[in-house]
Amino acid sequence: MYTTKSIGIWIDHVSAHLIEFRKLRVETVIIRAKIKEKDKYLLTKEETSDENDQQQNFFKNIIEHIKPFENILIFGPNEEKHLFENYLRNEENFDQMKVISLIADKMTDNHKHAYVNNYFKTLFSKKQ
Repeated sequence: MYTTKSIGIWIDHVSAHLIEFRKLRVETVIIRAKIKEKDKYLLTKEETSDENDQQQNFFKNIIEHIKPFENILIFGPNEEKHLFENYLRNEENFDQMKVISLIADKMTDNHKHAYVNNYFKTLFSKKQ
């Protein structure tokens, strides 16, 4: 029924929840960011550079997990999803992926799973 590999990514500045869309079950991988929680205006130039490196490593870690997927749904409560989407668009194999970014508030794990399932079920039912 669902032949393409699809995944939803709920992302904020602390973590990314990778929720694979499957017919019978949901599989989630959580990747934690190692970014320090400080006010941006208090950071020194070195700390800002270090924070950018940490964010780049966070995004690279996510990308390593999503390489085999064709359909990617990025959602979450803040601007981190847009930063990740922009980073992803600059990746070499991005053109093979279909990516959509949607706004979503804080959610429980069950809400995240339902959101991903509903999105992809609706997407695939429209294609048939």
